[in-house]
Amino acid sequence: MSANRRDRRKNKNRKKTKYKKDTISKKDKIYGILALVILFFAALFAAISVAFMA
Repeated sequence: MSANRRDRRKNKNRKKTKYKKDTISKKDKIYGILALVILFFAALFAAISVAFMA
């Protein structure tokens, strides 16, 4: 096999194994953190409500 063909095959195999970089955008991260904070406060409010009603 010639060196040129061997190099092309190596490059082709390397392209297959590369993975995409992190696809989560900054905006998505902010929305996720905001949703978790809101969920935390909702659970806290529910726990306090139940504690005072009992």
